[in-house]
Amino acid sequence: MSGASRAFIRAAVLLLLGPLLPALATALWHPRRPDWAALRHAGMPPGAAEAAALRLDLAELRAAHPDALWIDARPARDYAAAHVPGALALTEDVWEEGFARLVEAWDGAASIVVYCGGEHCRASEAVALRLRRDLDCGRVFVLAGGWEAWQAATGSPQGGATR
Repeated sequence: MSGASRAFIRAAVLLLLGPLLPALATALWHPRRPDWAALRHAGMPPGAAEAAALRLDLAELRAAHPDALWIDARPARDYAAAHVPGALALTEDVWEEGFARLVEAWDGAASIVVYCGGEHCRASEAVALRLRRDLDCGRVFVLAGGWEAWQAATGSPQGGATR
């Protein structure tokens, strides 16, 4: 290899690596660096990471929010068959009607707990996120495990009263 070829390769390597160090330093220490956690969740549906933070198990909900208003985000036929005592039905499919009933029943101070069919159901997360936005209320939570968790904890389809 000739001297000119080596000089060319050395110059090319320096041109490629030169910007790498400042970019790396910026990514690590810049005051407005990218939110790497948000980028990690970029493949998730919008709000999925936030919704995961809203999930609480039944014992936590009962202890911290004993007077919560319960919202059933399951289909109407499931709600009609059985639901948490006092729960209101609210799905994104019939939002306006269910939301109007919620506003009438909610005192503005109580927390809201949303549940759906089970651990793999995401309807409760979608409803909870929309309620947080539409009501501008940070006290909206999702029952981890949904209706299945409720049934397992109470031992009956209707379970015990929550309000």
